[in-house]
Amino acid sequence: MNIKTKFNEELLIGLERQPTKKAVLLFSGGIDSTAAGILLKEKGYRVFPLFIDYGQSSLAAEQLVVNKIAIKLGFEPVRVITTELLKQLTKSNLLGKEAVDDSQAWVPGRNTLFMIIAGIFAKQVDADGVCIGYMLDDNFVFGDNDYFHHKNVEQLLSKSFLQPMEVFMPIVSYRKKDLVTLLMEKGLLSDTVSCWNAKVVRGKVVSCGSCANCLERNSLLVVK
Repeated sequence: MNIKTKFNEELLIGLERQPTKKAVLLFSGGIDSTAAGILLKEKGYRVFPLFIDYGQSSLAAEQLVVNKIAIKLGFEPVRVITTELLKQLTKSNLLGKEAVDDSQAWVPGRNTLFMIIAGIFAKQVDADGVCIGYMLDDNFVFGDNDYFHHKNVEQLLSKSFLQPMEVFMPIVSYRKKDLVTLLMEKGLLSDTVSCWNAKVVRGKVVSCGSCANCLERNSLLVVK
């Protein structure tokens, strides 16, 4: 008697699945995720931007720019997910207070959680995987934002959904200065937000100018 389990059936379906050229982009409206989305779309993917409201200090500013950029770049409509989980479990200054340096801005497990959420969304829209704006300068900053972490999540997502589920890293070989140049060429740099403490004042994004992200961004814009 040939007995099939649901696991076996789902695995066979997953292995037979044909790529759809769809990808879910973890999208914050920052330089990295915007550049990643541009390159993904240029490779022929339908980009499904996923914005996560996790109580970040720059929430209003990020919300203002993500929809504007998505429309400009021809992405699918932005999907918004709201979660209080990180505010309930962590004490990062990034969650409603002011963050100045990496130690204050660190939110333990944020990228891991977001990639899992993106994977669930990707499964629902029959996407080939999820995309994260990871680039060379991200190494050695946070443990859940390096190449091997993301490849491990790729394996976890594939196992969870019993099908190949890729973690796209289109800017993996880029440095921040390269991404700034790319966005300047596309006329999109001014639309992005980098500041951890950004606010919206009279309909415009206002950055603090003193956090690590602001200092990095400003240093790359200095005309030499």
